[in-house]
Amino acid sequence: MNPTSLWQSRPRAGARVPFGWLVAAAVLSIATWLATEWATHSPTHPHYAQMLSAARTMQSATRVFVVEKETRGLLQPPSIDPNRTGMIGSEFTNITTTLGDIASKRTTTNPDFAAALVRLIASLDLPRGTPVVIIVSGSFPGANVAAIAAVEALGLRPIIVASLGASMWGANDPDFNWLDMATVLRARGVIRTKTLAAVLGGGGSVGSNMDPDGVAALRASAARDGVPLIDVRPFSALVDSFLEQIADASRDGPAPVAPGLMINVGGALLGLGSCRESYETQPGLTRRALPCTSGTPGLALRLLEQGRPMLQVLNMKRLALEMGLPFDPNPLPTPGNNPAIYGTK
Repeated sequence: MNPTSLWQSRPRAGARVPFGWLVAAAVLSIATWLATEWATHSPTHPHYAQMLSAARTMQSATRVFVVEKETRGLLQPPSIDPNRTGMIGSEFTNITTTLGDIASKRTTTNPDFAAALVRLIASLDLPRGTPVVIIVSGSFPGANVAAIAAVEALGLRPIIVASLGASMWGANDPDFNWLDMATVLRARGVIRTKTLAAVLGGGGSVGSNMDPDGVAALRASAARDGVPLIDVRPFSALVDSFLEQIADASRDGPAPVAPGLMINVGGALLGLGSCRESYETQPGLTRRALPCTSGTPGLALRLLEQGRPMLQVLNMKRLALEMGLPFDPNPLPTPGNNPAIYGTK
């Protein structure tokens, strides 16, 4: 055989790969990369925009409170309020009604707390404009702002009632209590909704065991802020009075509109009442009506009896864990980055 012919018959190592194979390999590579990206990066939640809006409302509230408290000489030192939120009060004042856990108070100042509430409320798929009853107290100013911000961000209609007493480290400055804080936020355009009515808090929700100077300061605040202060006894009649006001505020013209949700923030008597079972309500969303074997049910239990779902914002350590939030964070997280809140999973 001719040596030249033998050499020419051998396969060439540098033979070209068909162009179609190269295209197929490139497509496969891109598809693999996209699949990996999809698996490792959760897409954002359908209500991401509303979540971010509520979180930014919390940040705006912080800026307002810090300036206001600095002006009044009420801003707590970094050892008490390390994130400089202006939402942490004093250890004890003459409107302090109960003990309180400072770490729980600081947990609710996280802007992502408002976003997490948006996520929970959005799961109910309430139509825009649906009335939502929000029962707040002075104990958790951060959670109060978060609840109002979440409801407003979703285009729902807040109906806010308040108990003005506060546990330790809450909105317990007599001359800048929760009503005053809410009024400043409305004046600065941070929130829109005015409180419908309030009680003093403390014994019987009417301040029966509170310091007289503290009661006087709260009454002056209610008058200054134009919020009706309800002082009815016994407690069952007080709850009935609030239910009537809520029913009137829920109307859309002449037609009554049932609230789509009730949010109870904190453990005020106005919301939970004195029933033993009221304190067994788990944090988060519930539809299960509770019995009252002893004591008097508050607004929360009465509305549950009417079939309204309730969002219980209490037991912050457990609630934060269930929502995927850090407990007592320092520094505060940047809104929009927590996939447990803003992602689809």
